[in-house]
Amino acid sequence: MKRRLAALAAAVTATAALTGCGALTGSDPDTASAATPAPASPTPSSGSGLGDSVKDSGDLPDPCTLLSDAEVKSLTGRGITQTDEDGARPGDASRFCQWQQPGGQLAVFLTRTTESDFQVKIAEAEPVAGVGEDAFALAGHLYVLYGTASIDVYVRGDSDEQNLAKAKKVVKVLMDRI
Repeated sequence: MKRRLAALAAAVTATAALTGCGALTGSDPDTASAATPAPASPTPSSGSGLGDSVKDSGDLPDPCTLLSDAEVKSLTGRGITQTDEDGARPGDASRFCQWQQPGGQLAVFLTRTTESDFQVKIAEAEPVAGVGEDAFALAGHLYVLYGTASIDVYVRGDSDEQNLAKAKKVVKVLMDRI
């Protein structure tokens, strides 16, 4: 339980620390698209069950490559002023990507976990139905269990209800690509 709480606290702290952190690319909206390399074209898994998904094993993908800039804009309703990448290496147990937006933000964290660690509930957590094998919302984050991957999506910029609805849409797109 302490391990799950520590991991959860680390994820929340990391998101808070990343908000508005130093630019990896230009923050001027007119130059951001020129300065920000487009993520590689997402390659959705075919869902064939023939090892084409890393939901249960294998290296976690770079979340910045799972959503195109156009998809981020479509899913959140906001443009992108900056993309912050994690700089992680293949095999790392946690990955993140954060898209800074005018009046908002989208952050995606992927972490290896176990079902028992994910099952640890915090008093303030709200169960969320309709995504993944298990899901809960806490402090503006949507945490979803997908095999041995924990998907943490943070959307900011609208009402809590709208942010959660957008986070659910993002998770559903991500699950097809992990």
